[in-house]
Amino acid sequence: MYNDTLLFDEMPVDERTGYHTILPDHRYLFYQRKALGMSQQAVADAAKINIRQYQRLEKGERSMSSTSLRIGLAVCDVLKLDPHRFVTGV
Repeated sequence: MYNDTLLFDEMPVDERTGYHTILPDHRYLFYQRKALGMSQQAVADAAKINIRQYQRLEKGERSMSSTSLRIGLAVCDVLKLDPHRFVTGV
């Protein structure tokens, strides 16, 4: 469906319960960044954005669908994610 390759299990197992969990959109950023072995600073630098902008996205304080097109595409490019993953109603 999406033109990206997730480098982690799309439905990680919750360590407390042992059940698979459905990921909110911002967790894709976290897991993909970890799988790529990147720090938040490295993602921000590669995307040419402020670290705080990236941290807000990864924590879910700001959604990928509401950020600027330039920032959203830059982050997706760095993390090798399809931006369509974050657009609702597509």
